[in-house]
Amino acid sequence: MRLPIFLFLFAIILNSCDNKSGNKTKADEGLIVYDVSYYASEKENPIVALLPNKVELRFKENNISLTSEGYLGFFSTKFISNFECDKSHILLKVLNNKFNYAFPKEEVAFIYNQLSPRKIKYLDESKIIAGYKCKVAKLFFEDETINPIKVAYTEEIGLANPNRNTPLNEIEGVLMEFETTMNKIRTKFTAKSVSLEKIAPDEFTVPSDYVLSDKATLKKYILGFN
Repeated sequence: MRLPIFLFLFAIILNSCDNKSGNKTKADEGLIVYDVSYYASEKENPIVALLPNKVELRFKENNISLTSEGYLGFFSTKFISNFECDKSHILLKVLNNKFNYAFPKEEVAFIYNQLSPRKIKYLDESKIIAGYKCKVAKLFFEDETINPIKVAYTEEIGLANPNRNTPLNEIEGVLMEFETTMNKIRTKFTAKSVSLEKIAPDEFTVPSDYVLSDKATLKKYILGFN
């Protein structure tokens, strides 16, 4: 009887080692907090002082909610994408004004000034960010004045089509470190933490007090800062 018991205990130990090494079930619900930094200084571009230094990504059942807040709550933006719906939403709050812009899920959001890369080269590199193993890709652009950019993404988070509505929608993993140009300012995002916590379903719904608006209205407020 000792041999079967030993084998049983050995199997438990192996399973425990597998879990610690990262071979675990992919997370499908939680919160990712990104640190945000800007390549321009406040002196070079005063708008930087108004921009957020943190962005929060909530995910649940392949739904996405991305929120940011700038200038002590003066304005906030929220991107909502429900996986089963054909529309995504950008919500903008400026003081007491609340706007909801709906657009096709296949369309890159207008807030990204950067075009999609001409070529994505997947590198034989990896790094750990916020406790998750990440693969690395290099982006090349049609405009040769833009230097190639490296991004890091993880496949350990179970989120389908995580980069929808962005210029990097071809990358299937969740981006953990990347750069883009938003509102004409070069911006870097780095995942600071990942919390596998329960997310309320209303994070992925548009509040009733947000008024349906067109792109021109949102551009007036968002791009008008520059």
